[in-house]
Amino acid sequence: MASISSPISNSAGSYGPRGICQIVGLVCLAGFIIDMLVLALPPQIGNVEWRIGIVQQMSDRSIVLLFGAALLIFGNLENRRWLKRFSTFCLVAGVVFLLSCLLVVADGLKFQQQALTNISTQASQIQSQIQSAQSNPRAAGANITEEDLRRASELLNTQANSLKQNAKRSVLKTGAASISNLLIVGLGLVSLGRYGMNLRRSRA
Repeated sequence: MASISSPISNSAGSYGPRGICQIVGLVCLAGFIIDMLVLALPPQIGNVEWRIGIVQQMSDRSIVLLFGAALLIFGNLENRRWLKRFSTFCLVAGVVFLLSCLLVVADGLKFQQQALTNISTQASQIQSQIQSAQSNPRAAGANITEEDLRRASELLNTQANSLKQNAKRSVLKTGAASISNLLIVGLGLVSLGRYGMNLRRSRA
């Protein structure tokens, strides 16, 4: 009577190193999926900040997925059916990670532009108030001189430029970190998938 095929086989080897790899691999995979589902709720696909946050969280947790996938591939070397399934999963997940790099770039540029626009808008509003006070010093208060208003205007421009530079650096650093993780793990998953597929064909 043929035994039922499963990722954790009933053979004696399932209690050895490969059985442990299968268990830990499944735990890593399940943990990654559950974490991402929880973090993605409630979904806000049209919100660029939500998309950036989700991709960043996926990037931060990607090593867990790669580790779990590697353990599952190793644990199912003797099980051709599950080897094919996990190899296919690795290939698909790897492609998704690589394509996510493009999303990070697009959303990063969009978010940066939004941040710069907000800073410019707020600076313009305050600058308008300063200019109104310069044209009517009495309305600004008896203790405020035109020189004070000029210094405030210069300080505002300096702070606005500093905020813009910080926003650019922050978006660049966050995007670079996410892209590097997604790229490395994506290539690793694709390599695992191809390795599993080639190994399965060689044993056919």
